[in-house]
Amino acid sequence: MFTMFRAATFLLAITTASSAFAQTPPPGPPFDATRHANPIVTYVETKDFKPLSPDQVKSQAGIDLLGYSQDQARRESLEVADGRYVKSMTILNFRTEVTFYPVIRQKFKLANGGTEIVMYSFRFPKVALPPEFTRIVLNEAAIEKRKKPSDMRFGGEKPETFSIRGSGALYFEKDGQLTVYWQEEGVAHTITANLPRSELFSIIEDLL
Repeated sequence: MFTMFRAATFLLAITTASSAFAQTPPPGPPFDATRHANPIVTYVETKDFKPLSPDQVKSQAGIDLLGYSQDQARRESLEVADGRYVKSMTILNFRTEVTFYPVIRQKFKLANGGTEIVMYSFRFPKVALPPEFTRIVLNEAAIEKRKKPSDMRFGGEKPETFSIRGSGALYFEKDGQLTVYWQEEGVAHTITANLPRSELFSIIEDLL
C-alpha cells in the first residue's frame, strides 16, 4: 500500500511539474525584493557583487558572456558574485547538497533611448539528486504554496511561460518591469528591464 502511494505521488509530481514550467528554475531561498536581483537569482544578494575584468570571466565563472554589438548597446559594468557550497539544503521535503556557481552581472545601456538592461548569467547549480528527479523537485518547489507569500520560492510572484532563443523560458512582470529567464548550453540567464514586452523579447533574441 505504501509503495503504491509513493509511486502515485511520484507520477503526480511528474505530471504537475511538467505542466508547470517550460524551464526549470534553479534552487534558492524565497525571493525578497529588498535583497535579491529578481525571483530567479536568490542564492546571492545584490550587495555581493564586485567588479570583474572581461578576461577573468571564464576562469571565475566558467562561462562565455552573451552581449550586444556596439551600435545596439554599451556595457556599463561587469561584476561577479561568488558561488558557494551548501552541504544540506531543504528542497520540498528533501535535504541535499547543492553547489552554487558564481553569478556574472552585466549592465547595458541601449544606444536607442538609453534604457538600462541588467543581465545575470551563471552555470545552473549542481544538485546532488538524479537529474530528472532534480528537475521535478525544483519545479515542484517553485510552485509550492505557503501561507505567507514571503516563504514561497518566487516570493508570491507568478511567472508566465513562453519560448525564446529556441528554449523554454519564464517571465515575471511587476510595475512595468520585466524579468526573463532562460537557459542556453547549461548556462542560465536572466534579463531585467523597463521595456514593453515585445521590445525586450526582441532585444534578447539579438544577443550575440
